[in-house]
Amino acid sequence: MTFFQKLFLFAFAPLAAFVVLREYSPGLFRALEDAIQPYIAGSPFSQYFGERPFARSEIPLLVSSVSHQSHFEKMGAIAAALAELGHPVTFICGKVFEDAVNKLHPNINFYPFQGLDDKLSEEDLAYWMSLPSGVEAEIWVTTKVIVEGAPDAHNTYQAYFKEFKEKYGNDKPLISLYDQTVAGHQTFLLGVPGIKPDVSIGISVMPLLVHSNDTYPARTGKKPHQGPNARAIHQRAYDGHGDQYEWEISKAWWAKLREMGSTRDDFPQILDGMNRVPDHLITMGVPEFEFPRTDLGFDLRYFGALRKVQKKSSATPDLPTWWDDLQQAKEKGRKIVAVSQGTVETKPEELILPTLEALKGRDDVLVIATFYLYEPEEVEGLVVPDNARVSKYIPHDELLPFVDVMVANGGYGAVQKCLMSGIPMVISGVGQDKAVVGALADFTGVGINLEAQEPGAERIKEAVEKILNEPSYRTKAKELSKAYDRYDMQREFDSLVQDVVRDWQKKRKSVTKDL
Repeated sequence: MTFFQKLFLFAFAPLAAFVVLREYSPGLFRALEDAIQPYIAGSPFSQYFGERPFARSEIPLLVSSVSHQSHFEKMGAIAAALAELGHPVTFICGKVFEDAVNKLHPNINFYPFQGLDDKLSEEDLAYWMSLPSGVEAEIWVTTKVIVEGAPDAHNTYQAYFKEFKEKYGNDKPLISLYDQTVAGHQTFLLGVPGIKPDVSIGISVMPLLVHSNDTYPARTGKKPHQGPNARAIHQRAYDGHGDQYEWEISKAWWAKLREMGSTRDDFPQILDGMNRVPDHLITMGVPEFEFPRTDLGFDLRYFGALRKVQKKSSATPDLPTWWDDLQQAKEKGRKIVAVSQGTVETKPEELILPTLEALKGRDDVLVIATFYLYEPEEVEGLVVPDNARVSKYIPHDELLPFVDVMVANGGYGAVQKCLMSGIPMVISGVGQDKAVVGALADFTGVGINLEAQEPGAERIKEAVEKILNEPSYRTKAKELSKAYDRYDMQREFDSLVQDVVRDWQKKRKSVTKDL
């Protein structure tokens, strides 16, 4: 071997490999960095690596959730995943969830929102439940919870940030991972005076409700136009879009920000801002269950579906007394159709009762209906056909392995669990983000979008029969489920936290050098 060959082999090749690894495989580079740091500390070679990272147990994290059951379940699972890795976690939520937070993990401490114990007072909750479904009810509850609740949430964050700074000063990064629907976290990011965290990580448990020329306005529930003039068509749709919900909520939000002291004159619309305001956005789901977009312009990551991190309990789950009927029906080859109403749109007459009516009398089908907020005996007008079984609640982990078709109103969490399990869906619902979820199910071919709050028994019957008779829906759902195998919730959040800690260390090192 010549001198130049030896020089290339022992000098240039390792250097080239080092550069390529750092640029194109940062995950592997970080693993190498962690392994080699103890041996090169203080040597000239250490300048090519970053500062030795903190141990996870040395990095406190703040996680917060709006005080709503479905959001708390998701944010609680994320907090538990980070606590399991060793992070000390403070969890901010309404006092109504204090006991639940304390059961999540020993490394998690509860910190209550100031103001109401829950998202609404009992009087306001009763009033909201009395309103007919529709945009007026959405505007009322969103204004009440998100906009009017912002000052109390803002003050809660400021109290925690002050305590953190008094305890750690600038020796540790103040990292806040927050449910993007907690508007009180956006206040100080939009000009309201107050302490800002070193890093704000918005967590979305909804589809992307973001402005993009690659799509129609989010709440229209329309699939993107296909063709060379698609962007122009989408832009015209935005120009003429007068969504009453987003406009009314945004006006109330901007007024609240000014009332709280912000002097900015360029506030984003509230839904778009939820995605663009934080330093980083990490969202539930996979890119394959989103409309393609090329113009987002912010850091976006996915974490797949929620998975349990804690060791599985040996306790037997509390299942209905008729559970053996479900197992026997599956063994005999009957199709299992599940239907659930959700946690926001909770009126059984909109979806569950029509589904029971639509499929009654079919010996080849067993319908499983869950009401979530109600015991079956509390449901007015409930008639249970012979081919149906009903319950207040059944854990998805127990039910979904049996299910052939899910009928749902488009709640994003339930849809994600179905997709991860490869289950095709019939989607109704037009409020909140549900029109978008239905459009995505249609766009990806994994479900049928009924585009109605109350679709009626006949349309539900036709949709279920179509999915049962046309294999393409299950085939596409099974194919999409494979995308979730690329993601591990705990790993994705850990990677993001490690990245922002490294960035914070680099910035601190740069400031120290300048001084």
